[in-house]
Amino acid sequence: MRAWQIPRKVMNNADEWRLSPLSLEDLFAGFSLIFIAIFSISVYGIMMKIMKRQDKEIVGYRFLISAGCSDLLLLVNYGIWPGLTILMKSEIIPKSWRTWQQLYLDWAWFSMVSHYSVVSWSRWMAIRKPLNFRNQRRKTSYSLCALCYLVALILVLCTHFQPWYVTFYYEPSSYGMLAENFPLYLSGGQSALFLAFHIAAIVPPIVFYGWSITLLYNRRAKMLLGHQQTVQNSIETRLLMPCLINVVTFIIGQVLITVGTGEGKWAGYTVMVLFAANSALNPFLLLICSKTLRKQVLDLLGVTKIATFDKLETSTVYRNIHAVNGDFCSSKLVSTDGSGSRRFLSLPTFRSKEELASGTPV
Repeated sequence: MRAWQIPRKVMNNADEWRLSPLSLEDLFAGFSLIFIAIFSISVYGIMMKIMKRQDKEIVGYRFLISAGCSDLLLLVNYGIWPGLTILMKSEIIPKSWRTWQQLYLDWAWFSMVSHYSVVSWSRWMAIRKPLNFRNQRRKTSYSLCALCYLVALILVLCTHFQPWYVTFYYEPSSYGMLAENFPLYLSGGQSALFLAFHIAAIVPPIVFYGWSITLLYNRRAKMLLGHQQTVQNSIETRLLMPCLINVVTFIIGQVLITVGTGEGKWAGYTVMVLFAANSALNPFLLLICSKTLRKQVLDLLGVTKIATFDKLETSTVYRNIHAVNGDFCSSKLVSTDGSGSRRFLSLPTFRSKEELASGTPV
């Protein structure tokens, strides 16, 4: 919708809002979006730093790190950026840049969506073929992650310059984003195309996580597992929860962006909060589901201390065989504390390759 097509009442309201001083509502909307983003980015940054230190050994961390990078972009795009536009009462960028802004925003969003399939595949591989997964090289893992960003780029380049493509932009007075031509977005095919892509992106995680849960259930039913194995199965099952919650949040967000855009400033604010929350929830869900990450984050912050020989309770499926000795028995030094004492996290111990192959896949 071009400027001359926007109803005069809407234009007058926006102009009046820009000329008036910041109200309490404006301050709340702007600072709350920025706070959500900065706080989540800080927590995410700490977790990614911890995971990066161990990504040679824990293969699954590589996929979570890549997904985390796309989440950080979205926290800026849907938290810090709209918050600043509200507080500054300005779109910030020139109107002539809207097209390129939209291209970047779409690329970042679809990069995140593409990671759903890759992360779910990695966890399925960890259970289905644990030996192959443990031996996966870093180059292979990060190449698979890079495909998410490449697929997203190809998608936006193929669709962005079509005549039916509608550009969204940050409108400070609406506390969110508006479409230049929202009716065309709904009827021109863009909305249907994005919906189809989102549905296609959700199907693989549902299949992979459902299959993984089935494998875990069948193995518990057929094998007498020891205490350690039972704990690890429980951990792996809980790690499925973050993706499921993200999928639900993602679906709700798509509904709200369709029915909420242009329906008032608090509807626009809700859309921004929900899209930011889609990425902001991830680090906290990982902390809830992973006792190991939680301990290491608290230890890094100085809140608590991990015992000197505290046992690593991460699923063994994420450990790379190349990180342990040839006899599959090892302990790895992971860090030192402030007093200079060394802390070790013991690695899984297997008496033979046959036992490794038949052991718990989680």
